Amino acid sequence: MNPFDAHHERRGGKRMRMGCRAKMKSRHTGETHYGECVDLSIDGMAIRSAFVPQFGEVLEVTIIAPSAGALSSKPFEAVVEVRRCNEVVRGKLYEIGARIMER
Repeated sequence: MNPFDAHHERRGGKRMRMGCRAKMKSRHTGETHYGECVDLSIDGMAIRSAFVPQFGEVLEVTIIAPSAGALSSKPFEAVVEVRRCNEVVRGKLYEIGARIMER
């Protein structure tokens, strides 16, 4: 299989579908942005947001999982590096693909 094929899975880890709120803080600008984590793997994540980061930008990400009944879960925190940003809805919504650097 060609590793440059658009349909080839480049991530080593299996993806887990999320649908959880995400907060992103840019280490470059200090700005905070919000979005939705749509999938997560051992080495990366995808977040949909109105925010358009730069390639290689480092973000501090907090993912807030929904509570399960009376149980609330601890937020997942990571430092990530932006690897891609694709437009999903013209001028309004973008999908950010990022590599996890620190957990």
